[in-house]
Amino acid sequence: MKDDRRELDLTKQIEDLQLKVDTYQELIGDTKKLKWEVKKLESEIIKKDNLIQGMKQIITDLSDKK
Repeated sequence: MKDDRRELDLTKQIEDLQLKVDTYQELIGDTKKLKWEVKKLESEIIKKDNLIQGMKQIITDLSDKK
C-alpha cells in the first residue's frame, strides 16, 4: 500500500515517531535481557573460580603434608 501523505502531515509524523518509540522500547527490552544474561554468566564464572581456588588450596595442603 502506497502512502501518499507528505512529510508535513501530522498523522504521518505521529505514526513515524510511534514506530521509532516502539523500536527503541524493543531495543531496551532486548538490552535488559542481555544484561541479565551477562550477570548470570558473571555469577557462574565467580562460582567456578572460587571452586578452582578451593581445589588448588586442597592440592597445596595435601602436597604440604607429604
